[in-house]
Amino acid sequence: MTISCVIVNYNDAVTTKKLVKRIEDYHSLNYVVIVDNNSQDDSVAQLTTLVSSKVVLINAEKNGGYGFGNNLGVEYAYEKLRSDYVLIANPDVEFDESCLLKLLESLKKNENAAISAGPQMNVDGRPWRDVSVWKYILNMSLFFDEWLHIRSYSYKFFEGKQECLVYAVPGSLLLVDAKKMMEVGGYDEDFFLYYEEHVLAEKMKKAGYGTVFRLDAGYIHNHHVSIRKAFKKWGPQRLLRCKSCMLFLKKYKNVSCYTLLLAKLFVQYVKIEMFFYDFYRWIKPLKK
Repeated sequence: MTISCVIVNYNDAVTTKKLVKRIEDYHSLNYVVIVDNNSQDDSVAQLTTLVSSKVVLINAEKNGGYGFGNNLGVEYAYEKLRSDYVLIANPDVEFDESCLLKLLESLKKNENAAISAGPQMNVDGRPWRDVSVWKYILNMSLFFDEWLHIRSYSYKFFEGKQECLVYAVPGSLLLVDAKKMMEVGGYDEDFFLYYEEHVLAEKMKKAGYGTVFRLDAGYIHNHHVSIRKAFKKWGPQRLLRCKSCMLFLKKYKNVSCYTLLLAKLFVQYVKIEMFFYDFYRWIKPLKK
């Protein structure tokens, strides 16, 4: 049995190197595959110093987005390294080897599962339910998404459970069955950033596969460490999320043109919301 970890880097070699140095000696991890998504800084030069018999560096010819980069890494791990399982990790996560072993245990125990993930310990990183179309639209708003968590499972849902089946999990750290991942075609590369987890959930559900959430396999996600290198303001970041949400509703929920029109109108409200939020963050910036 072979396990690889795929990490996609874009203009953030410092964070990526820190993660690779942390996990490269994990005995249960056979390979680490770094995919540089056509960084516009000196990332490739920095990451080349990490290459070894265990660490592989792939240079993408373009920045095709989060799904594109991970697809390159997963395909390489499956076809070239003969990996049975692939751990997909954001550069800005921290996890110990016991976390990986618990995720592996859950996947092996649940034959119909294709994905396993654990909770983000430092933020509200609950898995997501498959909600109504209108809740997806409302979720484009920062208020409904970050503060009300209208998509998230309730805390009561997890009481007394070590693991449970869920619809979708945050994509910052998840273990996938490599063969099943390739079978469903991996991530949808029409999505540059955001909603990749929901698309993957829809693909897995259609193929008859599930997602396991393992509550004792927690990890740290230093939210926005990498993404803030690409987006200096929250507004453009949120609008890209809105664009991905509408694409998800169109491609995977088959909503009507009328519903999409209403969603576009709601985006106008989101723009106003983000104008004031960016102004607030200009006055009171997030700590680095």
